[in-house]
Amino acid sequence: MKTPIFVSFDFDNDRRLKDFIIQQARRQDSPFQVIDHSLKEAAPERSWEERAAKAIARAKVVLVMVGPQTHRAPGVLKEIKMAREQGKRVV
Repeated sequence: MKTPIFVSFDFDNDRRLKDFIIQQARRQDSPFQVIDHSLKEAAPERSWEERAAKAIARAKVVLVMVGPQTHRAPGVLKEIKMAREQGKRVV
């Protein structure tokens, strides 16, 4: 069984990193599967946070894709906080 992971990334700057890990997860020999909650369009903040929290709850690991501006991405910071509150491993 593949390990379910949640990918946190800076939507404005690091979508290519996220796309790369999604492609890796699709490989037959991949040891993980991605729980992809990424929004394709803007959504109300409350709705986004609820969806992210549910996706993180289904994951075993939260993988943070780190780029040059990740430390300033409010969504990533919120997702890391949610993961820690849920006792998820963050890598």
